[in-house]
Amino acid sequence: MKIAAKSLLPSQHCLLVACTCLAGLSLCGVRTHCSAQETNESADVFTSALTVDTPIDGKTPEERQRAFLQYCSSVEPPKTRDARVALVYLAARIYAGKDTEASLRKWQEIATSVYERSKQRLEENPKDNNARNPFEKHALIHSYLICREKTKIPPQLVETMRKYVALYKHKNWFGYGALNYRSMNDGAGFLAAEIWPDLVDSDGLNAKQIQEATKARLLGYCDEIVRRNTEEYGAPTYLGIDFSAFKMLAEFAKDPVVKQRAAYTLDSMLLHVACAWNNGYYVSPASRAKYWGSTITCPEHMDTTAGIGWLYFGGKRPVAAGRMNVGGAIWFGIVRDYRPPSIFNSIANDRSVPFVHRGSGREYIRFSIYQGDRYALASEWERLPSHTSSHYKESRRQMLKWVSPRPDSTFTPLQENLVRPYNLKQVQANAFGYGENPFSQSLQHEGTLIGIVSVPEDYPFWKSYAPFTTDGAILKRTEKDGWVFCHGGSVLFAFRYLAPSSWGAPRETDKCDVLRSDSRQNGWVLETAPIKAFAGGGMDAELGRFAEAVLTKTKLDTAGMSGVNPRFTYRSLDGHLLDLTYRAHKESYSTQHKIDGKPVDYTSYPLFGNQWVNQPLNGETLKLQYKGKTLTYDFKNWTRTEGESH
Repeated sequence: MKIAAKSLLPSQHCLLVACTCLAGLSLCGVRTHCSAQETNESADVFTSALTVDTPIDGKTPEERQRAFLQYCSSVEPPKTRDARVALVYLAARIYAGKDTEASLRKWQEIATSVYERSKQRLEENPKDNNARNPFEKHALIHSYLICREKTKIPPQLVETMRKYVALYKHKNWFGYGALNYRSMNDGAGFLAAEIWPDLVDSDGLNAKQIQEATKARLLGYCDEIVRRNTEEYGAPTYLGIDFSAFKMLAEFAKDPVVKQRAAYTLDSMLLHVACAWNNGYYVSPASRAKYWGSTITCPEHMDTTAGIGWLYFGGKRPVAAGRMNVGGAIWFGIVRDYRPPSIFNSIANDRSVPFVHRGSGREYIRFSIYQGDRYALASEWERLPSHTSSHYKESRRQMLKWVSPRPDSTFTPLQENLVRPYNLKQVQANAFGYGENPFSQSLQHEGTLIGIVSVPEDYPFWKSYAPFTTDGAILKRTEKDGWVFCHGGSVLFAFRYLAPSSWGAPRETDKCDVLRSDSRQNGWVLETAPIKAFAGGGMDAELGRFAEAVLTKTKLDTAGMSGVNPRFTYRSLDGHLLDLTYRAHKESYSTQHKIDGKPVDYTSYPLFGNQWVNQPLNGETLKLQYKGKTLTYDFKNWTRTEGESH
């Protein structure tokens, strides 16, 4: 285990996603902007020599968890009364037995502020859906459940938290409907009702009635997730928040049904991460990926989901502790009852032979993840009814990541899009690296990915752009015949647009050069190869041989690009023919995507599918097998059985 007081990792640029803003507030504490009043608070003084870049490491999950908890309990808590931001550090200190009295006093200040602010807003407007914040509710209840095992929580603090939970409605769900909100709100509400038998909420429900209402919804979430994945699949921040809520239930629920189903549901969600894990990098399409920073997650800035993945599955090198989005990941630094089965770790870390993992994100998403020995390429296929779907606002359709000693080892082609695709009257561009254009599609075969674009004349955003990191993860970059060739140290990749392209102004804050192409009908090709296929003679020679192979062995046919439904084919470096035809939203899928002349049958994609893990979409049985060991989940009867294969 290693934790240092001085960072040994490269300094990083400011990442918006590191402190994901929701309703104007930050999830993690390291970059919170405080008011003058909060900044000048002097009731408690905490000091620390640690920084957000402090590296931590560990050979086992327990060592990594202890290192992370040590960091969180040693760093100076942010000077704010936002429970989501500061309370996690205070809870870590109390759990670790550091500055307990001062931390409890600060906790009381935060709880009082949260309660009084919500109460005042509800008095001014009883229909104010934002007056109650599930992030704060979860932080308070989860902290209480963890810390009461280590110290006596003062009665005044307990009463303040109970009064705050009593402000909530639990009879029916209302308000913002994202899973992280639902799971935190109902999970914390259910446990609060178990803690305080005299609790009465603002619907007039007593503790038993609160448990009944929230339990029904929680079990419904569990049924959905284990059969169809979560609606926040792949999300670098919010999937990890979902993990936190279910871990809280798995470890603290007294109700045996809720406790067991929460644990098995968390197993299912973490297994998706294990199948997308590559040597310390989380490589998956994502339903929600806010800003460029949430796409380029790496050991220098893990965000929540990747941070939790690292705690359990590890990586090739240390990570920057304070850039794991502490507000969501801290709960996994505390070792209690829940642990994913050991077979998950074996599956997450066996990348000795390349393979393809196929999966699904509920009914309308299918994805492929090609796992090489030190890089991975992922993409998704969508079946959405309209270009106004909210899915396009934050999704991340494709992703290439490779192992590198430098940060930002990520490449993904992007396209300008509407900030709110469901509101076509609001003609405003989304942020850089945020969301996907509805009129762009892709086709993947192992380490080759192609895309096609057909944007109508009346849609306001169409320009394509591809960021190439300039922070060191690309060791060398050359260009020839429209292709850009890159050597990443552990991967070689080539990219090109079909339409003319040119380099735009470098984005210095994001540390990348951007290749742009201005065409409403366009296509692109991303070809990858492991270094060993072209190894020898140094970096220049390797990249030169790779470039020559791409230029002489691959073939593009763009004759169909001028049609109503544009089409092109690409003969890949390994000889496979990828045939991609653009499909309009209202058209059914049939043969628009073909590999070697055979249509891709996306409808047959499972929920989990690789040589070790299998479960049909909507299926009730999940089977894992690895080197003679088996693990079977029966989600009809909610049982888990270990065994041996013969």
